[in-house]
Amino acid sequence: MIRINAKSAPEEIQLMARVKSGFKNIEIQLINKEVAKEEYDITKKMIEEDKIDISVVHTPLVQTETGKIEISLNQILKDSYYKMLCDTIEYAEFISKIENKRIKVVIHERYSKEIWMENNFLIEKIGPMLKAILDKNPHVDLVLENISAFDGDRFRTVFYMSDVSYTVGVLNEIIPNRIYTLMDTCHMMMSIEAFSRITNGIKITNWDEQFKQANDGVKMNMMHLNNIHDNGLGDDHGVPFYSDNEEDLNKLKEIMQAYEKYTDCEITVEVREDSYTGPLYNAIETVKSLRKLGYEVEI
Repeated sequence: MIRINAKSAPEEIQLMARVKSGFKNIEIQLINKEVAKEEYDITKKMIEEDKIDISVVHTPLVQTETGKIEISLNQILKDSYYKMLCDTIEYAEFISKIENKRIKVVIHERYSKEIWMENNFLIEKIGPMLKAILDKNPHVDLVLENISAFDGDRFRTVFYMSDVSYTVGVLNEIIPNRIYTLMDTCHMMMSIEAFSRITNGIKITNWDEQFKQANDGVKMNMMHLNNIHDNGLGDDHGVPFYSDNEEDLNKLKEIMQAYEKYTDCEITVEVREDSYTGPLYNAIETVKSLRKLGYEVEI
């Protein structure tokens, strides 16, 4: 049985929309720089009422001059971003004490192995900073998420899951058994598609290779399952796998075959919705596709 989460902000109207759509398992997406008292209160209330079961918290979406971004590991060298990560981890520890289990915190990884090797910041700065906050919150683990190699404006240095696994491996030398990899399938598809477009159709990698890399040394502990249309930018980002679309089903089948070979981690269906306060049509559709392929899932 595969645990499947729906994603929600820590707001009652959004959380109840997940419950009404049949989801109890939740990944929280923080939407403010600091978790408010009201968000703590509604989280506690809905857990104690047995309406939701939270296993993952995603670091916040942050408003910048160019739009909203999700913070990345390298950014915690700035005090304001480190404070946001610490606040997220403290909220996750709060949840862990109510639910009596470990909670994962998601943060993006946008640096390649080569960049980290050049500056040695993982060992000298990032590692000690993470150890300081994780030591204070012993029931929280970090999962590092791959981002896409292309964001519409520029190419980034990170591409393969081996980049994320390198970071995780180095950090595990400082904080053993607390930091793991997370594969986002939409971000990986965007990277593969971007490379294909600049190389006249060359497919530089495949799902088996990327899942193998994600489990190199430290076992992969989380997956964001989502699809792309076209190049994956804008409204083509984070779309569902449609149960009546043969191409989508074949794509999902390839992903899940590699998933089964290398991991058994929980999955968050991280897809766009027309409304985040109404029925989760796209998340439901992706779950329907998984079931159509024969997977037993718990939502």
